[in-house]
Amino acid sequence: MPTISATGVGSGLDIRSIVSQLMEIERQPLERLQRKQSLLEAQISAYGQLSSTLSNFQTAMEKLSSVSALKVFNGTSSNADVVNVTPSSDADLGSFGIEVVRLAENHKMASKEVLDSDTFGGRRRNDALNIQVGSDAANTISVDLSTAKTLSEIRTAINEDPNNPGVTATIINGDNNRQKLVLTADDSGADNALSLSTSGRVRLSDFDFQTVNDIGGDTSLLDAELNVDGYSITRPSNNISDVISGVTLNLVSADPGNTHNVSIERDLAAVQEAVQAFADAFNELRASIKTLRSGELEADSSLLSIERQVLSVLNNPAVGGSYGVLFEVGLSIQKDGMMSLNNSKLEAAMQADFDGVAQLFAAEGQGFANRLETLADSWLTSGGLIESRQDGLKARVDDLLDRQIAFERNLEIVESRYLAQFTALDALVGQLQGTGQFLTNQLAQLPGANQG
Repeated sequence: MPTISATGVGSGLDIRSIVSQLMEIERQPLERLQRKQSLLEAQISAYGQLSSTLSNFQTAMEKLSSVSALKVFNGTSSNADVVNVTPSSDADLGSFGIEVVRLAENHKMASKEVLDSDTFGGRRRNDALNIQVGSDAANTISVDLSTAKTLSEIRTAINEDPNNPGVTATIINGDNNRQKLVLTADDSGADNALSLSTSGRVRLSDFDFQTVNDIGGDTSLLDAELNVDGYSITRPSNNISDVISGVTLNLVSADPGNTHNVSIERDLAAVQEAVQAFADAFNELRASIKTLRSGELEADSSLLSIERQVLSVLNNPAVGGSYGVLFEVGLSIQKDGMMSLNNSKLEAAMQADFDGVAQLFAAEGQGFANRLETLADSWLTSGGLIESRQDGLKARVDDLLDRQIAFERNLEIVESRYLAQFTALDALVGQLQGTGQFLTNQLAQLPGANQG
């Protein structure tokens, strides 16, 4: 805006003060626009807080909204240094005796010791070393030795072959520039045992590969062997998920002749934590709505809508399970509108019928947490209630900003006009004062003007 720089020089009028006071009056509509903008921005911020609370509410509901999420199990072992267990949501409950007779191994073969400068092949065009993984001949890598290669060059050819079927080559360097080539199957078990052959003028005896594993030539001993409740089982891996339904047995070390117990039990404490989080999230949402209703979002219909929808879910029983209302598992609404959990009652309900508790919260379209999560999704999704309200408020703020910019430009014009008008007035008053003084002086000089 133009700067008010001086008082009137002709009349002594305080142009700065006059224009400033007039502009304060002119600026009042702009200040009202700014106050409206601040109010709308506070409402946008309040919706951000509500969105955060609803997100926490949604997360709490997710932990109870599916039956699999509620099926949390603990797996324990009497000797985790030998065997431990990892249960899934479909685990079978029970206790099992496990004897780890031997671990599964990756088949490993080592060549004889040669100088690092010694080469193999190079005598015929079809010279080659062939390495087959398992029983399928298609899983074979052929190392071209038509040009003689050192062990290091053979290692590189194996490891860099894009069609490598699952074998890794390593060089072990010994004393006096001597070395061995070690071949290791990438996967454990007899099904991945290595077998070697040659072609051309190359002979296996040139390498003299020997199995490193202590299996006495019997590749079946590359499989893990264990007894589960006296039932003898072999598997190619030390992580076994197809023996006890829903349970992975992790074999750590062999301990033949000794049986160790593993147990699968429901993790009731984890479910109690999830149910407590359900109550806490409900209470946080109600408290947030109460605070916002008495503040920035006073009389906002969205808060009432959210609250009514939540209470509507809680007031409509679940069907299909042995439990229908939350009170039966220890959840109740107090006089102050907050939810509380009776842990003893919840534990008793889970002990009596765990699946019934799970259905109460998680049944598709019926469980309380399942329905509330669906509600939260509808509020928070793109184009949902929260985003729509925020977008509407932001659009109003943008409109107010445009109006303020236009108003400020108009104020500049108004202030310039006031300055021009009062400057002209100042000049006119100065002229009139000069004329009056001239006339006074002229009259004073008339004859008899000084006679009493």
